[in-house]
Amino acid sequence: MNFETIKTEEVGSTFVITLNRYEARNAMSSQMMAEMCDALDYWDTNDNLRACVITNVGRVFCAGADLKEISQGCWNLPEDKQDWGFAGMTKRWFDKPLIAAVHGKALGGGLEMVLACDLAVASEDALFGFPEPRVGLTAAGGGALLRVAQQIPAKFANELVLLAEPISAEKALEWGIINRIVADEDVLSTALELADKIALGAPLAIKYSKKTMAETMSESTVYPSHGWEILEEYEKITKNSEDAHEGSTAFAEKRAPQWQGR
Repeated sequence: MNFETIKTEEVGSTFVITLNRYEARNAMSSQMMAEMCDALDYWDTNDNLRACVITNVGRVFCAGADLKEISQGCWNLPEDKQDWGFAGMTKRWFDKPLIAAVHGKALGGGLEMVLACDLAVASEDALFGFPEPRVGLTAAGGGALLRVAQQIPAKFANELVLLAEPISAEKALEWGIINRIVADEDVLSTALELADKIALGAPLAIKYSKKTMAETMSESTVYPSHGWEILEEYEKITKNSEDAHEGSTAFAEKRAPQWQGR
């Protein structure tokens, strides 16, 4: 795939998107948004690609929206994809996992992208923050205020959002915003290792595990409840799938399963 503001690569069963506007600190322009939409759509509809890693050139993962375009009134998503959210991903549901591989700073929209991913790896010098309140805005456009309050303890979320000061990779790991801290040269390879481990699982099992967790996040664990109804509905799908039969057969035959995604 040929793009100008991003680079894409298929590594085994993993699709890698690299944010490639070095001179603009990977700020998300309208062109970059459109290219992200196209790249993510390609990955989402390709059954051979089991996970997507989003990474960056330079020392800024993403500086947020392109303020020059915003000031000129020409910043926007493609007309038919305006409900996909920032970077074509923060309002769109993906059945397959997204992994952020962060080199350096992830601020504003960059952190919104990290929060929208299912897993995150960061370099040792990475910084994460929402500077929006200090310019009179809320970190809302990409759903950050929804996600951060769900993903980390309330006091940590309040500190991150209300103080509007960036936090270190170590603190981001402690708070649960990221999964791994590694040397800068190991960020992408570590993310790819996580993606390879995801690919060991059956596609339907990954899909419905992810959907179950997302849809039951605010539900009661006391049985019976709506949350249990959702869990049991999706469990029936995976239990009755061809992949479930293949998984038990492969285990009995002591071989690697051959997943079909059905």
